[in-house]
Amino acid sequence: MDFTFPNLIKRAYATPSLRQNIFNKGMIFLYCDYSGDDVHKDCGLACCFVNNRTINVIAKKIAFEHQGDSVYGELLAIAYSLESLGEALSEHRPKSVVLFTDCSCIARLLSKNHFSKPYYEEIRNQITASLMELKMRFPEVEVRAKYISNHKKNNVLHKMAHIAARKVIGK
Repeated sequence: MDFTFPNLIKRAYATPSLRQNIFNKGMIFLYCDYSGDDVHKDCGLACCFVNNRTINVIAKKIAFEHQGDSVYGELLAIAYSLESLGEALSEHRPKSVVLFTDCSCIARLLSKNHFSKPYYEEIRNQITASLMELKMRFPEVEVRAKYISNHKKNNVLHKMAHIAARKVIGK
């Protein structure tokens, strides 16, 4: 499902720190997010793709087995964003990619070897495999995941992903 956000896109262009990301030809910026629905056991995964004056937001709804676990949901959103990235790299050929997430423990989770919850390890392995596949297909492109930190509140690009993740599950 594709989304358009004309008012938020105008705000993004008006924000100097975001405008530099939007106009950047050499980098792709991905803002990913997750939204869960405990009642229906569904979750929404969304990604706001930003590169060379283009902003696209995609989202999908999936069944969510591990209710109440937002960290796992954020990892699913990262995996979804990486799936979409393969096509974009073929077309745009940037020098690097920054995938922003609001999962504060992303660096620790991606480098951890043992997990108390096996589904964490499974999704981490999927993310790692996707990153390795992208590195093999596009060795000249650096792909890294980064915690969005305090910039989340005023970041309309992340907000677009957040809204899309919520909309896709009817929130």
